[in-house]
Amino acid sequence: MTASVQYLIDPARWVREVLGYTPWVKQVQILESVRDNRVTAVKSCHAAGKSFVAASAALWFLFNHPKSIVLTTAPTDRQVSGILWKEIRSGHARAKVPLPGTCLSQELRIDHDWWAIGFTAPEYAGDKFQGFHAPYILVIADESSGISEDIFDAIDGVLTSDQSRLLMIGNPTNPAGRFFREFSEMSGAERITISAFDTPNFTRYGITEQDLITGTWEQKVTGTLPAPYLVTPRWVADSARRWGTDSPLYLSRVLAQFPAVGDNTLIPLHWIERAVERDAEPGKPVQLGVDVARFGSDETVIMLREGQQARIYKTLSRSDTMATTGEIICAIRETGAELAKIDSVGVGAGVFDRLQEQQHPVVEMQSGSSAHDKERYANARAEWWWDLRTRFERGEISIPNDEALITQLAGIRYKINSQGRILIESKDDMKRRGVSSPDRADALMLAFGLSADERNEPGEQILISGGYRAPPDSFQPHSGPPTEDDYRAMGIW
Repeated sequence: MTASVQYLIDPARWVREVLGYTPWVKQVQILESVRDNRVTAVKSCHAAGKSFVAASAALWFLFNHPKSIVLTTAPTDRQVSGILWKEIRSGHARAKVPLPGTCLSQELRIDHDWWAIGFTAPEYAGDKFQGFHAPYILVIADESSGISEDIFDAIDGVLTSDQSRLLMIGNPTNPAGRFFREFSEMSGAERITISAFDTPNFTRYGITEQDLITGTWEQKVTGTLPAPYLVTPRWVADSARRWGTDSPLYLSRVLAQFPAVGDNTLIPLHWIERAVERDAEPGKPVQLGVDVARFGSDETVIMLREGQQARIYKTLSRSDTMATTGEIICAIRETGAELAKIDSVGVGAGVFDRLQEQQHPVVEMQSGSSAHDKERYANARAEWWWDLRTRFERGEISIPNDEALITQLAGIRYKINSQGRILIESKDDMKRRGVSSPDRADALMLAFGLSADERNEPGEQILISGGYRAPPDSFQPHSGPPTEDDYRAMGIW
């Protein structure tokens, strides 16, 4: 039997002898499933080498099936070019046996009818899959939880030949959609799950979840980890401590399980992940949301909002109110913020009073005050949080890839009270169930929350130092922060 035939029937051997990498058990299982099955669905924990095995499958299929086509797609360009195709380019360049073809950032061409290409899959861009026909076609849908039904319908239109293949792979963050259904229905796909406890750093030493919970895992690690570039026991142990073993992040990123979306989950994890991946250009308004803490384990967080984009400007620990006031003043100056929204409940009241006294553009956000829509929300905090939830649902927010922020957002719960109004779980209730104070999430909520004055019609009110006041009829509103002439027009300079 020739080597080429051996490579066709043994993809793991091709990866070892041509790419120079030894795949571990689950990776071999994936490669062999792509060889044997029309559809392979893989849900994976964090840092399990899924992008590498997807790239290996792409290269094996392409170079062992003459005149074949490989299409790779993912929800964002970062996932396509920066992750999967980075592995494809690296595998092609570093192969032990020189591989033919020209490899560009998202294209590998051997001949005019023999090539691979990668492109993003926006929610309604199914037409990108039209016109692809070949005896051998492999489609790789990376981060499949974020790919829409329309895109998968278009992919189905490509998989018409007997030798067509689909590899769906990703973290299980969205308990809905095509990727989820592959694991919940009798779809005919070959299903593979890679939990952290299935990876070499755990299987080598027989480390179980109970070992992580009890702390006995360290006694089992007697030497160097066999795959330090993959998920490690220490990372899982730290994650269990930070998130809790019943949190959506732990279920998805450690156990490779789809998180349950309970009736009281405010913002589903897949909405949060989508906001992390979204690229939004900075815009207007430019505002700060400040959640104030003083001492202890809680943080003071200054969140910057620029249009739909949010980023953490600064976090402070064990900072007194005067130091916090000074940091907010610096943030206003450096960012050009038109308004700083201060959580004025408790210790934040002193910070707001001092900023107002110094004539800085601030407004106090009283979370316990009445909501604008009193019939639907129990208080202003519930209304602000629900408005933020709507932004996540509609895809109108971009947030930083900050683990603490993501964890906190995924842990927010709500309920309907006896009056039929929405009520958000309090910080005290969160702490009672072992969840840390959501300081970063609250700062994000404040940055996007509408104060009572902002809910009025545009142009009816303008920002002045210390809050809002109605301008005289002669005043003509304009965009941007107020000028000296604005203040003179109002007679308050």
